[in-house]
Amino acid sequence: MNSGTPPAPEERASASGLLRAVALYVEARGRLLQIEGQEAGTRLSNLTGMFMLALTSFIIGWMLAVPALVWIIAESNGWHWTRVALVGAGIHLFLGLLFLAGLKSRLRGLRLFEETFNQFRRDREWLASNRNN
Repeated sequence: MNSGTPPAPEERASASGLLRAVALYVEARGRLLQIEGQEAGTRLSNLTGMFMLALTSFIIGWMLAVPALVWIIAESNGWHWTRVALVGAGIHLFLGLLFLAGLKSRLRGLRLFEETFNQFRRDREWLASNRNN
């Protein structure tokens, strides 16, 4: 085709159709990303809220119960209260490490934007198969 001649109507129609298809594709991917972003935000805020409530409950319960438990155990066994307090602290630290390990495994298993990444993978596979043809 000569650069001075205008494109044929069929060429203009196919080019505008291609641009329209690309725009619709980008819009669909954007909507999917928006939906998954909202879902990820909801999941993360629920996890954060549950974590904060659990942590607050544990701290308040711990602060109320530990001094009384230390006194009861020390009095019943004839031990000094510092010995009981150190053993209790060790148990709490061990449990805290277990809870952190559990949280780490849950965060590792958390999948965000999973469908978006699957769609991008399918698109790459489709493009690769079309290049080979």
